[in-house]
Amino acid sequence: MKHQLINIEKCPICGGDSLEKFLEAEDHNVSHDRFNIVECNDCSFRFTNPIPTEDTIGNYYKSENYVSHSGTKKGLINRVYHVVRSRAIKQKEKLASKHSTAKNILDIGCGTGDFLAYCKSLNWNTLGLEPDQSARNIAIESNLIEAKPLNHLYAVEENTFDVISMWHVLEHVYNLNEDIKQYKKILKQDGVLIVAVPNCSSKDAEHYGTNWAAYDLPIHLYHFRPNNMKKLFSNHGMEVVEILPMKYDAYYISMVSEKYKGGNIFSGFFNGFKSNLAANAKNNKYSSQIYVIKHQKGV
Repeated sequence: MKHQLINIEKCPICGGDSLEKFLEAEDHNVSHDRFNIVECNDCSFRFTNPIPTEDTIGNYYKSENYVSHSGTKKGLINRVYHVVRSRAIKQKEKLASKHSTAKNILDIGCGTGDFLAYCKSLNWNTLGLEPDQSARNIAIESNLIEAKPLNHLYAVEENTFDVISMWHVLEHVYNLNEDIKQYKKILKQDGVLIVAVPNCSSKDAEHYGTNWAAYDLPIHLYHFRPNNMKKLFSNHGMEVVEILPMKYDAYYISMVSEKYKGGNIFSGFFNGFKSNLAANAKNNKYSSQIYVIKHQKGV
């Protein structure tokens, strides 16, 4: 699958133009094309470069392996994913409730709407934004969620939401800095932005290298580490107030990574366990992490 690619000349976080190739990896899900990840020599941020154009990137999502869009339960790994997801959804809502007594939530990249459906059952006022029409239709028709296309983000009034959640979405956002400005505008002053992203400084990322499933090229445009997240949101007058682990992700990502390298998924499960064992609240090296973000005081 060959599409025109866009070359990014400056780092999205610091604006530096000294970029060095970090690794080259395969799109394991759709095209099997190879893509590069570069690292900024000034701030060490890693991002995919070059990337497909915004109007062609959708072709790289057209895989049954992309569970949040297809809802597929084919294969052992995807069945495990669905079992774990039902528990994870409850934990996500609990986190949102911990940080906001007002139940008004926007979920960006809501997929098929399972998380918002659970929130709605607990009397949250919900809105989902989802770029994929088929996933959006499932959210509307099966989960009875109000779900709109992603461009509705810029139609939302300022100071509207108490909670904005993004579960493995920020790494897909094309207009990163522009969209973050809008998140800040529509989030109430005492509101909370909850962002979950993979962590490429984790033990499983180190172990699997180019086969690490959470690189997910080319649809993952950015490859965050904790210092990157702090710097990115600080640029916009927001601060990371808490970092939390997503321990289940280490198992899922490692099992998929093991599949990519032609290994045994049970070895993947063991490597996920080792990754969690190597991580803690001080080093923040979990395979995926949740960042709780708020307005900086006085900004």
